[in-house]
Amino acid sequence: MVKNAQELIHRLRSYKNVDIGEARALPMDMYTSEELLGLETEQIFRREWICVGRLEQVPNVGDYFTLEILGEPILIARGEDDRLRALSNVCRHRYFSVAEGSGNTQQFTCRYHKWTYKLDGELRAAPYMGGVKDIHGNRCRLPELPLETWLGFIFISLNRDARPLAPRLVGAAEILRNYDMETWRVAPAVDEVWPGNWKLALETALEGYHVDGLHPTTVADLMPSKSSTFEATSEQWTGFRMDTVYSGSFAEYAPFAQMMDGRDVSSAPELGIFPNCAVSCSQFTSVWLTFLPIDVGHTRVIGANLVHPLLYEQLSQSEEALAMNEAAINQINAEDASAMINLQRNAHARHAEPGLLCDKERCLLFFYRYLARMMGEPRQIRQEESHASR
Repeated sequence: MVKNAQELIHRLRSYKNVDIGEARALPMDMYTSEELLGLETEQIFRREWICVGRLEQVPNVGDYFTLEILGEPILIARGEDDRLRALSNVCRHRYFSVAEGSGNTQQFTCRYHKWTYKLDGELRAAPYMGGVKDIHGNRCRLPELPLETWLGFIFISLNRDARPLAPRLVGAAEILRNYDMETWRVAPAVDEVWPGNWKLALETALEGYHVDGLHPTTVADLMPSKSSTFEATSEQWTGFRMDTVYSGSFAEYAPFAQMMDGRDVSSAPELGIFPNCAVSCSQFTSVWLTFLPIDVGHTRVIGANLVHPLLYEQLSQSEEALAMNEAAINQINAEDASAMINLQRNAHARHAEPGLLCDKERCLLFFYRYLARMMGEPRQIRQEESHASR
């Protein structure tokens, strides 16, 4: 029988007082409770920062792309002032979207009644309406949401009062300093639906223990499970590290490791940025994935395979090489998705019990503690935010 959300939140709080070796996996009700997902939506996803793209997608004035987060249509656009903005993709007239897909434009026009907006969201024209203002008497415009960029990634928040993100990712940026991630290129982008709870997807990304089992022919020879070791953690991120073995089919990529310094010559960092973003590196390629809940048993996965700029040049010279690279990434993602299918199905098993976590799963413990911090009573959270703003 599925426990109610408050029972599950109480269980989350227990992770504050246990360390690895005593901590167990989350109870399976955590992945099947619709009530809990509703609270996660309000207390995590509508408050936190979500990674939605790369600067490479919007380099020029007029470039834009659209997406939806928890039912909120969002428009990412670069304005005439070269500033990148996150705007509501809902016309201020009668709720139709003002943009679809991605591309480059001089203005956004709602196809329903032809209301037209500038690139910064200000209303430019409203046929037959005269001078339209909003309910406060101001010039009508699309609402703007907080946006930050970090190492070439684009983050937005549905919370207009969200705390700045970059100061909370300083340690993670230091771990990635050898990678010069701003210059890495998308090859290819990822946009899929995986049949499982969003937490299952992030948990898989937060440990290397599964690599030998799920990725025996795609990743394990390069980054074997036995090499996985905990790296560091913070309130906003956690990470581990895996050795990289450049032999056999991976020998040709050894020069990329030799460009690195220190530990990054022989091992690579794997980061989880809370609540739902993973950046998994090797010295020549990196996979970024963001896990967006659709419902309790389905997750939209957006992201990209990012490759070193020199490798991108090599791949771009051959359509066959690009296709082979895309096929390899699709296979790795499919292997991870297969775990979600299996885990979500077994979440309803009567005899399923949470097992002990091993040291290679230490990052999961910090994820659980993050969930515990965020999933307090709504009144308590509001009080904490009010105190933090003083």
